[in-house]
Amino acid sequence: MQLILFILLAVLTALYLTALLLLLRGLSRLPESPPPDEPFDLPTVSIIVAARNEALNLPDLLDCLLRQLYPRDRLQICIVNDRSEDGTAAILDEAARRHPQLLVIHIRDERPDFAPKKRALDAGIRATDGELLLFTDADCRPGPQWVRSMVRYFARNANFVVGYSPYFFPKRLPGLLAGMLSLDNLSLAAVAAAGAGFGRPLTCTGTNLAYGRDVYERVGGFAAIGRWISGDDDLFLNLVADSGHGRFAYALQPDSFVPAAGPVSWRQFWHQRIRYASKSHRYRTSMTVGLVAVYLFNLLMVSGTLSLWWTPSQVGFAAVAAWLLKASFEWRFLTRAAQLFHEQRLLKFFLPTQFVHPLYILLFGFLGLFSRFEWKDGRFEKKTV
Repeated sequence: MQLILFILLAVLTALYLTALLLLLRGLSRLPESPPPDEPFDLPTVSIIVAARNEALNLPDLLDCLLRQLYPRDRLQICIVNDRSEDGTAAILDEAARRHPQLLVIHIRDERPDFAPKKRALDAGIRATDGELLLFTDADCRPGPQWVRSMVRYFARNANFVVGYSPYFFPKRLPGLLAGMLSLDNLSLAAVAAAGAGFGRPLTCTGTNLAYGRDVYERVGGFAAIGRWISGDDDLFLNLVADSGHGRFAYALQPDSFVPAAGPVSWRQFWHQRIRYASKSHRYRTSMTVGLVAVYLFNLLMVSGTLSLWWTPSQVGFAAVAAWLLKASFEWRFLTRAAQLFHEQRLLKFFLPTQFVHPLYILLFGFLGLFSRFEWKDGRFEKKTV
């Protein structure tokens, strides 16, 4: 049994390190960002935001969206109020009266066959007519050049652009915790960017995303993934990639970054991570197999290392060696990613994150398969009924 575990750990370690080297190569293959002064045609753009009980966040978001440095006659802003029970509806209606380019839609019921956020986004898409669709969330703060910066990538033949959303924290968190959460967020963005270097991002986030209206229509919108509560971003990305209609890019211009509110409580973090993991087996088979391999690698690495507390063994020492190799390769990958995203300040949190991250993968990878999660004042299974 010890020999089998040793061989399995060795194989999984080799596969994991090879994957990191491939991701590093993907980062090196990313094309240069379009220069700010590069001329391009200005297409019509529709910004779509789904909002549920966001009365505290909407004033700041609306201010950010209405300050976009993009021609007003070519920009629509659509906020979809998804069954809010606070002051969201009143804030939006008042803003719509003062700003003609702002379109407000109110949804007051639920559909058992359509996840709430996807339904809200779909309503916004159908109510607008922009050639390009840009998405963010109510707790985000896009800068004034966000729209123009994202649109530049479409001028270079992309039709699906993934953007970066660094964390900010509305409530003050201890510096170490905030730094570790931000580094974890950077690592996910780096994996997405590395995939884009090979022509297909592996994931994305709805806090900063853009694609052509024609892309949405060609794949039938959210119909194929409509029952999954989460996944309006990464599941849709995979749907587009599998259809063969996607030409992907990753936006690395700092003007394109959209700061997003990070989790500010353990409860919020807990349910957010379960929600992220809840759709893991909806990915394409190759990606699901890869995630299972990563889970097994971390399981063997952690359990083997802990076993040294009771008795020295070949598997235990191999697990420690695997952890050291993992850390050194991840450091190299994240160092390059931090340079691309201008986030070198986060590297000082690498060491404490390295000790916690394998446990985090094991816990939330397991809970994502079985646990319910809270989101936007509701409690959900992975799918609608």
